[in-house]
Amino acid sequence: MVSFWRRNKGFIVFSLILAVLIGFFSHTARQRVEPTSLERLIIRALAPFMRASNAVVQHINAFIEDLRGLLSLRARNYELEAKYAALQMQMNLLVEAERENQRLRELLGYKEANPSMTLKLAKVISISQNPWQQELVIDQGSQHGVQVNTPVITHQGFVGRVYEVAPTSSKVVLIIDPRGPVAAQVQETRVRGTLEADPNRPGMLRLIRLPHDANVQVGHTIITAGTAALNLPKGILIGHVEEVAPTPDGLQLVASVRPVVGFNALEDVLLVFNTGGR
Repeated sequence: MVSFWRRNKGFIVFSLILAVLIGFFSHTARQRVEPTSLERLIIRALAPFMRASNAVVQHINAFIEDLRGLLSLRARNYELEAKYAALQMQMNLLVEAERENQRLRELLGYKEANPSMTLKLAKVISISQNPWQQELVIDQGSQHGVQVNTPVITHQGFVGRVYEVAPTSSKVVLIIDPRGPVAAQVQETRVRGTLEADPNRPGMLRLIRLPHDANVQVGHTIITAGTAALNLPKGILIGHVEEVAPTPDGLQLVASVRPVVGFNALEDVLLVFNTGGR
């Protein structure tokens, strides 16, 4: 308290004197029409200080108003940002809903175009990130009629087959996994072979056990050949030939095949029932 008085003694004394003078003048002014010479002299002397004081007060008021406006603007910005975030979320949900509807329309269209096959929709729960185990999990299990070796497809083509079944889910081994070879054939020339994962090119397939004189060319389409044991229907699209080369002994050909299905982007698939491999 003492240190405060010492630092501000002059200002405090001046303020007290000013307050006393103003009070005195206010009191005496009520008794007179015109101010005295002393009062006019003191008023002239104090006028610069009063103007400065008024200017300070005006600046303070302006600052307070600006601060209020800034706080109001900031609150408005927060409100607009929250509304924008909500609208952005709604837009994303609408985009996702439209994409899902498009996928389901494509799968439904495939189902209607193939009345000979009994197809059931399943959702992909997860996809393995292990390059040595190319598999996924779906939300259909034994309670839904799923069995081991049930084929799995999309409107694009062949995906793989069920290899493990639980009551409400199943594991599917993809065709690009070493555990998922299938009988396949060249659509254009009807040449048959075995399609398996290419061990040297992850994500690619190879058609093996082809005669050395087989008519297989780059660009040919590879389809399933039909396997009764796997209940796999004939004619499901698998991929296209990118390269044809002889085996080291020259007795057979090997065709490199790129699958048409984007396995990492799968969200919905179709389960195939009761075809008998036809």
